[in-house]
Formats: sequence, C-alpha cells, structure tokens
Amino acid sequence: MDKLKIIDLFSGAGGLSSGFEQTGRFEVIGAVELNPAAAETYIKNHGNNPNIIIKAEGSIQSNITEIKFKEFIDNKRVDSSKLVVIGGPPCQGFSNANRQKNYLISGNNQLVKEFVRAIDEMRPKAFLMENVKAIESVKHKFFVTQHKKDKDYSSENHLREITAMNSKYSIDKPIWKDDLITLLDSEFNSLQTAIKYIVQKKYDTPIIDDERLVSRLRVIEKEYIQKSRAKSKSKSPKSVAEIKELVNHLAGQIDQMLINNDDLGIAPVIIQALPSLQKLIDGELDLQNAKNTIGPLIDINTLLIHLRELKDEGIVNTLKVDMKSPLKVYASVKSYNVVEYLRCVFEYFDYDIDSGPITASDFGVPQKRSRFIMIGTYKARYKPELPIRKLKRLFYTRDAISDLASVPPEADMKKYKALDYPDFPIDNPLQKYFRKGSEKLHNHINTASNSLSLKRFEEIRESGGKNFHSLSDEMKDTYTDASRTQTTIYLRLNYDDHSPTVVNIRKSMWNHPENAVSLSVREAARLQSFKDKHIFCGTKDQQYQQVGNAVPPLMARAIAESLLKSLGIEPETPLDKELQELVVYENEEALV
Repeated sequence: MDKLKIIDLFSGAGGLSSGFEQTGRFEVIGAVELNPAAAETYIKNHGNNPNIIIKAEGSIQSNITEIKFKEFIDNKRVDSSKLVVIGGPPCQGFSNANRQKNYLISGNNQLVKEFVRAIDEMRPKAFLMENVKAIESVKHKFFVTQHKKDKDYSSENHLREITAMNSKYSIDKPIWKDDLITLLDSEFNSLQTAIKYIVQKKYDTPIIDDERLVSRLRVIEKEYIQKSRAKSKSKSPKSVAEIKELVNHLAGQIDQMLINNDDLGIAPVIIQALPSLQKLIDGELDLQNAKNTIGPLIDINTLLIHLRELKDEGIVNTLKVDMKSPLKVYASVKSYNVVEYLRCVFEYFDYDIDSGPITASDFGVPQKRSRFIMIGTYKARYKPELPIRKLKRLFYTRDAISDLASVPPEADMKKYKALDYPDFPIDNPLQKYFRKGSEKLHNHINTASNSLSLKRFEEIRESGGKNFHSLSDEMKDTYTDASRTQTTIYLRLNYDDHSPTVVNIRKSMWNHPENAVSLSVREAARLQSFKDKHIFCGTKDQQYQQVGNAVPPLMARAIAESLLKSLGIEPETPLDKELQELVVYENEEALV
C-alpha cells in the first residue's frame, strides 16, 4: 500500500520519525531542524539526502518561522489526505519574574504557535504534538497579543473566532483570564524617580542589551548576595574584560544622555554604579557596597528588558506601579492555558483530539520518561486514542546495555571506527531489537574522564553507591556546596531498574552500572530505545545532547500504531508482536 507522508517538525535527531517509519506505513518527505548537528544526523539516517531538511527559499537554515508550508506541499504535490505532521515544539513556559533568568518570557513559546500555523497551512490527515508533561501545568500560558493580519494565533480576534462555537466559552467567559506579570520587585527605594520616568515616557530601551554583559551583572549580583560582607575576589581575565566593557558601555550611555538632554531619570542610576564597577575590576570594592550601588542598575535594566519583551511580543498590557517598599511594577495582561488553547484551535480546524501524558516504559523503553502527547485526525474512520500498554513485560537497564559491558567505549573521536559486537549469543529480546539491521557498533564513545572522575566512578562502584552523595568527603571537595548537588550527578545506573529520564548525561557524569566508566553515546541511545543502526553526527557533546533531547522511538512507534488504528490501517508488524516474538520466557515470573 502507498505509505503516508510525514513532515517532521523540530525533528532533532529523528526519534519521532524513527518510530513512525518502523511501522512500515510512513515515509518522511521533509523535516525542519535548526540545529546543524541534529540536521546532519537526520540526513545521515535518511539516505544521506540533504534535501530532506526543509528550508525557506534562499535560506541556509531550516528555520520554521521562515517556511511557507502550503507552498512546500504544493511544490511536492503532496495530497493532504495522505499527510501526517509530527513534532515536539519547545515550550519553556512562563516565569513570573524569575530573578535567576535574564528574560521574562521564553521566545520558545512562539514555536508552539508555529506548529499550529503549520497544521493550519497544510491541514494534514493526522498530526502528533509531543511535549514535556508539565505543559499541562498552570505556569504554561500564552498571552493575548495585538491583532496582526498574518500569523495571528494569539490575538483576541483569533481566540474569539476559535471558541465561537464552543459551548465552554462565551463573551462573558472567554478562554483567557486577567493576569499580572511581575516586572520588578526591588528593595531599592532610590529607583522611584527612574520608575516614574520610565512609566511616564513609556521608555523600554534596556541600558545594557548584550546578553554577555547582562549575564555578567547577574554573576556580580550572585556574589554580593552570597558574600555580602566579603571583599570581592580577584577576577578572571574574561570577567575583568567584560566588566571593563560594561564600564565603557555605561560611560558612553551617560555621554549620549547628556548630549541629548534625555533619559535623565535613568542617568543617576548609571552614574552611581560606574565607580563601583571600576572598583570591582581592581578588587577593592566591598560587596555590600556593590549591592547598594550596582543593585539598582541591575533592577532597572531588568525592568527595561521586560518592557521591551512585552513590546516585541505584542502582548496587550497595562502597567501598574506600587511605590511602597519593596517597589513593584506589574503588567496587567490576559493569559490563557497552552493545552486548553491547543485543544480549541485544533478542534476549530475540525480535528478529533486525544491528549494526555504517556509513559515510555509502557512501550518497551527501558527508561522512566513521561511525555505529554496530543494526537488529532481529520475525518478518520475512528476517533484517535492514545496508546495503552500491550507488552507482557517491562524492560530495564540490563535489557538495554548489558551486552556492551565487555566492549570498552572509545574516547578519541578522531580515531573512532565502528566496533565489533561481543562474540557471544544474545537471547535478550530488546538487545536483538537494537542490533537488528546493524552489523557494527556505532557511536560507542564516551568522555575521556580525568583521573579524579575515574576515582569517583571507582569509589561509587566499590561502595555500591548511587551517585555523588555516595562519595567520601575528600572526593567532594572540588564542589562549592556538595550538599546541594543534584542526585543525578555521578549517577550510577542500576541494571535491575529503569534508567531515569535521559538528558545530556555527559554533563551529569552518569556512570555504568557494572564498569567504572562514563556511559557512551550508544548506551545512552539504547536507553532512549534507538536502534544501533541509527548513527549520530557532530561533536561528542552534540551527540550526547541529541540523544538527551530525543523522543524515544519505541514510544513514538506505539503512538504511530494508535494513529494508524484510527485511520483503519494496520502496521506491518505491531510492536508488541515483534518484541514478543523475540522473547523466550524462562518462567512466568518474567511476565510483569
């Protein structure tokens, strides 16, 4: 039968499409991926065809905001009734003036709306959207924006249109609600004049716009919060260079303000901070003094960054100011829940929807990983339903990687060549699945760990420990505050349990359950359920990152089979049947 065509958005290394292709009923005709290394991996696993990556005409990047999807499928002569769109748009949610972040609203939120635009333009037979489980939480919200003629997926006009026929909403009870965003929460009463000036003049130009220099200010802030009565330490060449750059930039700002006789409400804040920044360079400034002089500059610059964000995002808002101590500036906005919006807009497009969290381990993935899934079909034979577990047993870390324990990973990328599999029979069904279609072991590379890391690996193994907190005190002394170190640092996997959620395990220094070494890219890929024939490209860190960012292919395959069922199509071989055919149960205790 003719295969359904797939367009894979935010494709990464190709975990979603790999699962769909394994059903034998789907064929990828295009993918969108901005990251060059991930795009290279995708190309490598799709016949080395660079044209598989969709780009706007004249662009060298696969940037979804530039792509006209209707033109793409028309040029490809793709029948929308044979098209399926899949993807996992990043959604960082909304942080209510989180002082640990330079920005208030993540630009990645817009990418969810780009997924909506793609569905709107192509109107495929079916779609799948994958995301973090927390997307359903109240912190994930969109904001009502000003109306635009093009790409309008968040204005009041758009929202009223998509909910007009929905009995849940009305003019008196719209999808949005009144909300407040905290733009400033400052203990410095000296900022009253600057705040009045900013509000009256509707001023929204940050004093410091360079992200490097904004981050440098955050480091200074952290220093004086943690060591308020200490003398500042000598600075690294990089930090000194950045503070000097800050001083020069601010001096130039003052000169320009005086020349133009403008922004005088903000000038005193800058003038107060300049001498203190200079003393920081020389290592002479008391950090308590830094708080009182540089702190106001940080706060007012943060406010201006947030105001510019509101303007750039087109978010409809009204400012509210509370001049009592602490000083507070709010933006009164209208917000609405991300998942609620997605349901409304896709139902408005005439799709039947099912959504909710699913757990990867239910579908053969040897990992604790839950993801939010939304699937939709257009005039399908049956309404779509999320997959349910059909496997008779679960698979654990031992099932995934124990056969590779006797093959030491390579650390030198330049000298690496695909390795031979160990020469002993394999009876584990998951390992048989991983090896299917591959004659060699690819990407079995790991970090060239330093001597201290290797000693830590060895001590954790010898003591039967679990992570960094299992180390002796002398092995922890390179950490500033060992007690606050996350339990995932130096995590030693347990053969007889699922792996925790795989992230970039190189940065977390995960180590092997049997050997005192860090996990290889291939071992991490198996924990994600990638077959061994799926080859990763890029630097070592890029490969680890691609694996950590991926959707487990076995979970994707289960979702694909559910979509096929709603369309009245059978997969070539159902996942549960394929894995069970590889299983030889020794006793009933093997069944879970």
